[in-house]
Amino acid sequence: MVVDDEWPALEQMQELLLRCEGISFVHIHNNPREAFIAAVELKPDILFLDIQMPELSGLAFAEKLLPFSPATDIVFVSAYRNYAVEAFELSAVDYLLKPVDPSRLLKTWTKFLAKRLPIESVEQQNTKIQFQLMGGYELTGPQGVVKWSTHKAGELFAYLWIHRQGNVSVILNDLFPQSNYEKGKQYLHTTVYQIRKTLKNASLGENIELIFDRENYRLESRGIISDTEIFLEAATTALHDNHTDGLQAAAALYAGELLLSNDSLWLYSIRDKFRTLYINLLEQLTLSLLQHGRAYEAEEYAIRLAELEPLEEGYCLQLISIYYSIGKPFKAQRRFTQFRDIYEAELGEKLPERFLEEYSQLGT
Repeated sequence: MVVDDEWPALEQMQELLLRCEGISFVHIHNNPREAFIAAVELKPDILFLDIQMPELSGLAFAEKLLPFSPATDIVFVSAYRNYAVEAFELSAVDYLLKPVDPSRLLKTWTKFLAKRLPIESVEQQNTKIQFQLMGGYELTGPQGVVKWSTHKAGELFAYLWIHRQGNVSVILNDLFPQSNYEKGKQYLHTTVYQIRKTLKNASLGENIELIFDRENYRLESRGIISDTEIFLEAATTALHDNHTDGLQAAAALYAGELLLSNDSLWLYSIRDKFRTLYINLLEQLTLSLLQHGRAYEAEEYAIRLAELEPLEEGYCLQLISIYYSIGKPFKAQRRFTQFRDIYEAELGEKLPERFLEEYSQLGT
């Protein structure tokens, strides 16, 4: 991936990189904010970053990206030498001066390949393990998607992954509530045996271990991370730093409710935790965009908030206000009508006077 706010420089780098062995496609971006979101999602192997860019410098870009994509190698590109020290403090693999010399770029690419070859050979032997819990449920290992022997085995594995440990009596209450203790305990141990066998057959036995000790099951994992863990880390960092780009990148990682097809009661509080965190991201992101005069971008996130909480008066008024500010009065009026109809149908009462007063002021 190449990020530069000047199109001529972007096109030159793209042309030079396509001449390098093993490169068939190059992502190019001239908007650093959009590039940051793309980099978080794509996690490129190597990133060529211009240092002097408006709104988000290459150095700031790299520093923000590191928590989201630690494996990405970064090469800074600049017309000035005086940023080199700062660049290498951010663990840059190289520093290129503009205009970029083709032979110098080739050396950078050769060095990158030499560094990556041992990693790539290991990855070919042991395919990257991925674990999706949001918006679905899928564990993918070296041999492909793991097929659980029973629905309960898959659910118990997800339960132990999320909680990391659990007392037998608590697990029985959450997952086997209709069984008596002894029968439920036997069913639990049998299900754990099925999980261990499935993991072994999927070549994941060394990555994931289920340990039984003093009436407690504990799950330990190595070399595997789930989408929920990535989202939690990204969201916590973004909310703390309160930078628009980080908030956008973290919000993009939320893929929906956990174990979407499962309706077990133990999931409700966990889903609510992630949903609340996502809503906090959207709230902070919408406010940040509005404060920076980016109402057109804020519209998308305000819509998500209104859809997630269709009876929340504040979200409705915020979206209506945005519609008016960007010249969409008909959408504002339609949103008001939709909210009024839903409110009256669900709660069986008219809209509060304070809401109507605020709404009338927005359209003036």
